[in-house]
Amino acid sequence: MAPTATEARRSAFKVPASMPDGVHKRKRNIHEKFEKIKKTLSHNADVKRSYRKTLKKMGFDVPPPLSRNNAVKRADSDDADSLHKDTDQNAEQPFENVRQKPTGRHNKKPKLSRFNKEEAAAATLRAEREAALEERARQEADRQQKIEQRQKNKQKMTQYTKTGQPKLGVRVDILLDKIQKTT
Repeated sequence: MAPTATEARRSAFKVPASMPDGVHKRKRNIHEKFEKIKKTLSHNADVKRSYRKTLKKMGFDVPPPLSRNNAVKRADSDDADSLHKDTDQNAEQPFENVRQKPTGRHNKKPKLSRFNKEEAAAATLRAEREAALEERARQEADRQQKIEQRQKNKQKMTQYTKTGQPKLGVRVDILLDKIQKTT
């Protein structure tokens, strides 16, 4: 007798459970390991992405994510070194009046305590946040002013005479103002 369609489908290759650990089981285990690694990597990427988003929402300056190319470029660039030097100088400036003792042959600057460094970093963060808030307030005021101007212009553009003709003098004035702003 010829096998039916359902029997043909059931005859796929399967490794019986009674077989010892061999090629087939090892392949399956390796596949599961790769899947687990993929899941953890994608989960970590999602966590980092959401962390960057929350930092941006809070107003912090977030550097772009590091890739292999970016890491090499950053290590080679002098800009990264100058940024680190600037932050070190800024951290030391508030504490210049700390008493210095000469020790041995060299006059060494006293080490800043961790608390002082963190306090200086917090002060710079506070200043940056305040500047960002002021910038946002200024932008919001500009936006409101533009919206009001747009509404006024819209009202002027929709003015008509008693006979239903548009008032062209008002429209020409608005168009002239636009031209003057662009030039």
